[in-house]
Amino acid sequence: MSQSVYIKAFDVMVFHTFFDTGKCNSLHFIPDPDTEKIFGKFGLRMNQLSNGFELFLKSGSSVTDTLDYISKTTSLDYFVFNIQSDNPFFMLFTAIPINFPGQITYTSQDPENQDNNGTVILHETLQQEKSNSFFGQLKISFEDLKKTADTSPLHFEMKFTARATQWQYYVINKNSVSLQNPVINEKGKMQFDDPQQVVLQTGEKALLFTSGATPIVLSEKPKYKFDLISTNGSNESGPKNTKDKVLLKGLPVPDVSRIGIIENAGTIQVTSPMYIYL
Repeated sequence: MSQSVYIKAFDVMVFHTFFDTGKCNSLHFIPDPDTEKIFGKFGLRMNQLSNGFELFLKSGSSVTDTLDYISKTTSLDYFVFNIQSDNPFFMLFTAIPINFPGQITYTSQDPENQDNNGTVILHETLQQEKSNSFFGQLKISFEDLKKTADTSPLHFEMKFTARATQWQYYVINKNSVSLQNPVINEKGKMQFDDPQQVVLQTGEKALLFTSGATPIVLSEKPKYKFDLISTNGSNESGPKNTKDKVLLKGLPVPDVSRIGIIENAGTIQVTSPMYIYL
């Protein structure tokens, strides 16, 4: 009995700066109905990877001959994969337009793709209307696969960037803690804007500290450590022996499921609100 031979046609890997490893394991690729029929009829196999997949053709001949045969038999010359996210907050922590209603699509024939010695960085297109219920769609042309079939299978990459937001700390001083010249900073590297007195929707008064015009990138694991400090506020002629007092060390980092929006003169600023009770 003859043994089936599988040859690799291409692979797709997804990367995202939000994740500590740089690899994104939140997206899954599902063959659309026509591609699923090709899989069943011609014995194709998908090998799932932690951040993507590989596709193998069942064949005793070359990738080019196999793809030509599939195309001649089915009148199709591409594979289509619907993209599904298992993270409900993917659209929130990813740098795409907030409240985007459509789909992200990719095609191997996009002229804006970047080809680097067989590694193709896929260019995303934002489709304003959804063609189905999926997060996005990927289309791989047979012609593109055949270009390098005689040397090595094509390697496709999708690259996402983490969203940067204005961080907002609302400090609610329920226990009347002494707050003398309070500031929020990161060991002198970065300091938030001076606080403003605000009233929350609950009617509670709070001090609002924001990163102002400096957006801070969201991340899976904390990359910044901010402290709430009460400073002595002395000037050059004042006392030098009074040290700043740390009121709260290691402030919380944003919950990516909680996003706010500030609209000002036609521009939209995305915020990450956080609430601290003293």
